[in-house]
Formats: sequence, structure tokens, C-alpha cells
Amino acid sequence: MADNKELNKEVENKEEKKVSAAESNNEIKETTGSSVEIYDEYDEDEIEQSAKPKKKIKKKWIVIGVVALLLIFFIVKGVLGAKNAVTIVETADIKKGTIENILSVSGTVESAETKSYFADVAAPVEKLNVKVGDKVSNGDVLYTFNEKELNLAEKQAQLAIKQAKGSYSALFPETAAADRKYAEGMNAQQINDRIDAITAEINALNDKITEKTNRMEKTLSDLNKTKLDLDQDGVLDGTEEDFDYNERRENDEQVALALNEAIADVNYAIAHDSEIKGWNDQITNLKEEQSHLTTAKASQVNGGQVQSTKASLETAQLTQGDAIAKLEAAKGGVKADFNGVVTEVDIVEGATVASGTKIVTLANLDDVQVNVQVSKTDLPKISVGQKVDIKINGKDYNGEILQISGSATKNANGVAVVDTKIKVTNPDKDIILGVEANNKIHAEKADNTIVLPYEYVVTDAEGDYVFVLENGTAVKKPVKIGISTSTEAQITEGLTENDKVITTNLDTLTDGMPVAVMEAKNE
Repeated sequence: MADNKELNKEVENKEEKKVSAAESNNEIKETTGSSVEIYDEYDEDEIEQSAKPKKKIKKKWIVIGVVALLLIFFIVKGVLGAKNAVTIVETADIKKGTIENILSVSGTVESAETKSYFADVAAPVEKLNVKVGDKVSNGDVLYTFNEKELNLAEKQAQLAIKQAKGSYSALFPETAAADRKYAEGMNAQQINDRIDAITAEINALNDKITEKTNRMEKTLSDLNKTKLDLDQDGVLDGTEEDFDYNERRENDEQVALALNEAIADVNYAIAHDSEIKGWNDQITNLKEEQSHLTTAKASQVNGGQVQSTKASLETAQLTQGDAIAKLEAAKGGVKADFNGVVTEVDIVEGATVASGTKIVTLANLDDVQVNVQVSKTDLPKISVGQKVDIKINGKDYNGEILQISGSATKNANGVAVVDTKIKVTNPDKDIILGVEANNKIHAEKADNTIVLPYEYVVTDAEGDYVFVLENGTAVKKPVKIGISTSTEAQITEGLTENDKVITTNLDTLTDGMPVAVMEAKNE
């Protein structure tokens, strides 16, 4: 009897679990549209066998079956729920604006010009007015020389020039100075040839004068003879039979008058003939030249000696003249040519320096630059002339890129960098050379362009893209980036001002995924 009661109890429990399983199956079917077939864990034979003494049913298998069914139910429900879920996102309207890429680099402040001052004279340094690190203004006296020594050196230079002039002048007496110009550039043979030529010219001119003078004197002589005959006879030569005496007398008077006029003309011609006068002037000039050449020939010296002495004079005039000019300039002390800072002092006060000794070196504070190193990634963004904001020792200055090196070097970390010089356009006396300067280079800039926060841009193997909202779905749009900063990116292709860019859940979105906008925000 006890065994039968226990068997009945087992059957009742089994029936209850079957009912519970069926209810679970119906719930799954209502939720998912599918049913799960549930089998009885025991058949009738097993029940009969369980009624036998000492054959107890293992209750744990019933519990495991129920748990498995419930697990399947929740898994199926979760999968189907995720498949039909809508992602909630936020969006931003596209707007145009301005983007500027400002590169921040540090560098070292240096002078673009240094000048070393060398001694132009040999003299003691009387006063040294500067030391390393001193700032000087344009025109400040850096050092002076002993003025007595400068005066002595100047007199010696002047004497050297005077001596060279005397040596040269001794070759040519002053009395022959007027004669030398006639023989300038001529040797002795050329002088002789010229003297002979002059003699021949004079002789030829004299011959012309003599010939013309003789002709005129012959004419005069003939006229005088005719007049003499007329005066002695009272008549001209002839017989009384030839002419009537009275007519002859009248004619003779007319002839005598004509003779007197002719004789007067010939005498005037002999004394004032222009051609003869011109010939005589030529003879005078030729004789003067001949005389000078003869004197020059007598005073002429060896040509090599003249050239050597003349070269010595010219050398003395150049070297000693230059020395005198430098000595005069040194008397007022050596002055700074610009506003600067003393970087080197190579002598001590009181030392006697030789010409060419380096004394002081200045770095120009009117021409200051900052040397920076630009990485290869930033190199395409910079160009000569770009403006730079510079901060030196806490003070702001203006600058611009002056020079970009044509070759790269490696920095301490082994990274390739390009040396770049930035000119300080408004330097002042507060600048300290050698310190670090912070520089902000105004590199690329674009106005009236689409600008997005960089966080909205996604990148994969195919390139850059953003998600835009279109008809309740997320649409993947490839974009091209222009100027970029650490926080923003210029979009040059791929978007228009009508697009709405999705700004959240970007790591979970896929192209075409259904989305719903929680709240639009304008950026």
C-alpha cells in the first residue's frame, strides 16, 4: 500500500510539470510565433518500472528540462527584439565658417647678423668700454686707441708719401717740366725723328716764303726801274718821232701815277701777305716744339728707372693714404654700427694690438630671428611670408617665416625635421638672445567653408566618411578633408549645407541602419 501511494504521487507531479511546460510553450509561441515541442521524460513502461520497490525517479532531470526551456525562451526573445530595435542618435546642421591651422613650435632666439670689429691700426688700446653681455646702442664707443700713438703713425705715413714723391721728382727737374709733355710717351729715337721732321718742315716753309718774296721783289724792282727812267728823262723811253710830244707828256704823267700805286701795292704785299704770315707762324710753332724736344731729350732718363720710381710713388700714395684715413677714423674711437649685444671681447685694456687683431664681436638686436624645427608632417602647411605670433621671455612680438631649409636633418629623437627661420619684425632692447621662444604659425586658413568637429569624422580602410540622416536611416557619405586642426576638419567634398550629420553612436552605426533623432543640436 505504501508503494502504491508513492507511485501515485510521482504520477501527479509528472502531470503538473507537463502542464507547466505546456504553458511555457504557449508563451514562447505567442512571443516568437514558434513553438517548442516538449516530450514527457517518462513513458508508461518507465512508470510501471518505477512502481517497483527501490526504483526511485530522479527529480533533478525534470528541473533541468524546465530551466533549459526558459533559457531558450529568453534567448529567442532577445534576438528578435534586437533585430527590430531603432538606434537613437543626435544630429547637427551643416554650417559654413572659418578654419585656421595654427602650428605651435618652440625655437631659439638668435641674431641674424653678427659683426666682429678688427683693429685697423697698430696702437695701444686706451679704453675698453664693454664686456661680454653688455647691450649697446648704435653709435656707442666700444673702445679707443692712444691718440699720441695715432698722431705719430700718421706723421710717419705722410713722410713716406713725401719721400716717394721726392724720388720721382728728382728724375725730372722742374725746369724741364714744360718740355717733358712734348716728349711724353716717346723714346730717344722717336724724339730724334720728330726733330728731323720739324727741320724739314721748316725748310720747306722757308723755301715757299723765299720763292714768293723773290717774285714780289722782282716785280717791285721792275716797277722802280721804270719809274726811275721816267723821272730821269721826263718821258718814257722812245723817240720823238713815235709820239707827239704833248701827248707823250700827258701820257707819262698818267703812267707815273700808276707806277706809284703799283709800287705801293707790292710793298704792302711783301710786308703783309697773309700766306707768308701763315707760313711764318707755322715756322715759329715748329721751332718751339723742336726746342722743347731737344731739351726733353737732354733730360731724358732710363725708362725702367722712371717706371720703378713712379710705381713706388703710387704704392706709397695708396698704402700710406689708406693708413692715414684709418688713423684719422680711429682717433674718435670705434663705434657700434647697430643696436646689439656684446658676445665676445678678445683683448684687454692697455694692450698694444697689431692691425687685423679681433677686438669685439656684436650680435645685432635690430635683426633678430627665431630658429625652429618643423616636422615633415607639418612642412606642407607652412610657407615663406606666413605670419607668426612670438612670445619671448613673456613678451609678445610679431614675426613672419623668413626661410625654409631645402634639406632635412634628424633631431635628438631621430625624427626628420626641417630648419626654419622666423624673422622678428618688431624687435626691441628687451629681447634676450639664446632663450627659448614660443611661436604660433598662422599656417593654412579657409573662410566660408564647411567645418565639422573632428569627432564627427570616421575613418576606415576606404578613407574618411561621416553619417548623415536621410529618411530615418543612417547613410554613410565619403568626404574629403582639407585643412585640419586638433579639433576641427574642413570638408571640401562630400557634404552640402542641407545635410544633417549624425554626431552620436558612430561606432555602432552601419550604412542604411534605421535611426531616430533624440534631439537636434546646432554646432
